[in-house]
Amino acid sequence: MFHSIGDGASAAFRRWQVPPALFADQLACLGAAGYRLLSLSEALSRPAEKNVAITFDDAFADFSTHAVPALRKANAGATLYVPTAYVGGRATWLSAYPEGASPLLTWSDLRDLHSAGYEIGSHSHRHAELDLLNSHELRHDVETSRRLLEDELRCRTRSFCYPFGYHTRTVREIVADAGFASACEVGYRIHRRDASPFSVSRLIVTGSTSPEQTLALVRSGQPGITPYLRRGGRAPWRAFRAARRGLGIPRPPAIRENP
Repeated sequence: MFHSIGDGASAAFRRWQVPPALFADQLACLGAAGYRLLSLSEALSRPAEKNVAITFDDAFADFSTHAVPALRKANAGATLYVPTAYVGGRATWLSAYPEGASPLLTWSDLRDLHSAGYEIGSHSHRHAELDLLNSHELRHDVETSRRLLEDELRCRTRSFCYPFGYHTRTVREIVADAGFASACEVGYRIHRRDASPFSVSRLIVTGSTSPEQTLALVRSGQPGITPYLRRGGRAPWRAFRAARRGLGIPRPPAIRENP
């Protein structure tokens, strides 16, 4: 699970930006260990111990300038998750960060990436906390994102990614009803072959994850007790967010992902 590949991130966002040279080394380390680096849909359709899905959230423009050269060198596939309301604009859901002004890929960019073989998936339409929307808002957001992607790219959109990782049974059902074949959460653990394709777990790779640590992640999952603590905190965290939304309190600036 990646977001931005580049240099010069603000201190608060630095965790989510991987320098280009480090990203290339992370991919090279996985390749040298015999792993096939694939898109999410490819990995799910070809289950094997040596497959790793490479995913990117948010569709930052630096995917084309910095991620693609390293992916090509590593002969790696990838899935790029796009919040369709923001295509060609800025990452304004990050307004508390300087990165809120970061440019996002355009529809022309996305068509070129699709033609080059990269999977383009949905990151919803408005990058909202989907588990807090009512069923009408939720269905409209999910279906709008898929319709826009398919109209613009002229291909089926198979994969979805929950913004911030937030999802519930209702969210999963509406994503499936909209015609998607899979959906990603965060999870902090290795996705099991027998797990639901609508709660695909991912591992966070940051700007300080060494190539050797990246290899350890795909072999053993996220280390420590943090994954377990986060999973245990799902219900109270959702209740807190719902109360905050009901009171009209703005979402805090920190990026926090649901397990």
